Amino acid sequence: MKSKSISVFLVVLVVALFSFSSERQKPKNLIIFIGDGMGVTQVYAAMTAAGFEMTFPSFPVTGFSKTYSLNNYTTDSGAGGTALATGEKTNNYMISMRPDSTTIKTLFEYAAEQGKKTGVVVTHSVVDATPAAFIAHSAARFELRAIAEQYPDGPVDLFIGGGRNIFEPEKDSSGVVIESTDYIKALKNNGYDVVYNLDDFVASGADKIAGLMSNNNMPRIFEGRDPQYLAKATAKAIEVLSRNRKGFVLMVEGSEVDDGGHAKDSRIVIDEALDMDRAVKVAYEFASRDKNTLIVVTADHETGGMSVPHGNIENKEVEATFTTKDHTGVMVPVFAYGPGAQAFSGVQDNTDLFSDFCRALSLSLE
Repeated sequence: MKSKSISVFLVVLVVALFSFSSERQKPKNLIIFIGDGMGVTQVYAAMTAAGFEMTFPSFPVTGFSKTYSLNNYTTDSGAGGTALATGEKTNNYMISMRPDSTTIKTLFEYAAEQGKKTGVVVTHSVVDATPAAFIAHSAARFELRAIAEQYPDGPVDLFIGGGRNIFEPEKDSSGVVIESTDYIKALKNNGYDVVYNLDDFVASGADKIAGLMSNNNMPRIFEGRDPQYLAKATAKAIEVLSRNRKGFVLMVEGSEVDDGGHAKDSRIVIDEALDMDRAVKVAYEFASRDKNTLIVVTADHETGGMSVPHGNIENKEVEATFTTKDHTGVMVPVFAYGPGAQAFSGVQDNTDLFSDFCRALSLSLE
């Protein structure tokens, strides 16, 4: 009887020590993947097309995020991105700013102040709502030049995506360049290596890089975007940001899943979701080696009201339907891997994810 009691005690002790160790383990780095418009159905459709061989759906921790904004049951990407980037809900179309136009400090700003490097990798424009929410502040997501103006002096060390025209200088009525609107020059003056193609981005030896890959928005995969662009850009971002001994925060957006929902086109949805998963795989391989990196994959909202009434597993096919061309108010999935991942289980508000990010990284919010 005494021997049995000792055995039970030892088992309890080991479990307690393991739990304590797990709770105490803190990541140095955080990589956030946001599948814009990516709900559960979008994920499952991509899983089916991939023969259930995907990276992020196999993460050990899963949960859900409630996405409503301050003034609408159905959020837009501005308010959705703001919730993830700041921990506060705001009105639709606002970027890290409250309805009274006061600014809300972002995850990137807190991280940069406390010695971490930050980066953004997207498949749309770098000044679109989601990336902008982590870097800038604006009362309206459509004030693109006002958003771009904040990037040279902002908290971001590396970014890549489309939108070059937004950073180029404006001209007055006589055709003379207005120097104060030349944000590319401002980026260079602030130490950024400004590049215009993926090869130059990957080859850059700088610690601060601004990659402006296209004049406007980047093309989607079916329009000719390199299907390895997002994975390669993510790998380069990790390489650069991980030089910092205090760690980094990287946000990667699979931006065009949203476009597939708006277009009611399941092929676009699947292609773009699988594209993001290729980038997740790069991050996962890094995190597996590094042991100090937390990866969280989620969405800002669902788009299209997508449903899969029929499919064929053997042929890797799905038959999808859509109820709308707009966003919906349903919860979106959360997947997490690495130290601190357990905090992302269960149903949470999107603002709670920000709090989880900060606790995991031990960021002071004072």
